Amino acid sequence: MDIEKLFADARRDPTLFSQLDINSILDSLENTSNDYLENQSLESLQTAVRDACMREKFPKLVVKSFCEKLADYRFIDQIRDLHKGKHVRWVRLGSEPKLTNGGIVVDIKFLDNGTHVLTKNNMNHFVQYKFDDCLTFQKLSVGEQLILMAYEHLGD
Repeated sequence: MDIEKLFADARRDPTLFSQLDINSILDSLENTSNDYLENQSLESLQTAVRDACMREKFPKLVVKSFCEKLADYRFIDQIRDLHKGKHVRWVRLGSEPKLTNGGIVVDIKFLDNGTHVLTKNNMNHFVQYKFDDCLTFQKLSVGEQLILMAYEHLGD
């Protein structure tokens, strides 16, 4: 089953969900644990991104800009929800709000001074940041987005 093609077709024509066997799609994606997506939707994940930015009292224009740039991301509140091998972006707290370009999560380190996330950026440089001092957002894979769209369809 070509998940990429299903996702592209579903984005173009949401009525295709009535023709798809949603359960078989979900079963085919069960090789990875997706329990963190249960009872979620693309809209609820976007709301979580917006709420996280508003909680930090970022200016409204900054919040709007971040929400547009983070449309395919989910807010990571707990370190256990962070997955290695996936792209993350973050905003350092306590300074001018700036969304980093981010990188792929390579390692999660539990050190004496807190939890650190080691990433590798597109220039092949390693960047480590302190999880507790940042808002972290992880990119949704095509499979995760398809699952969320299926959950939304099942909820209708």
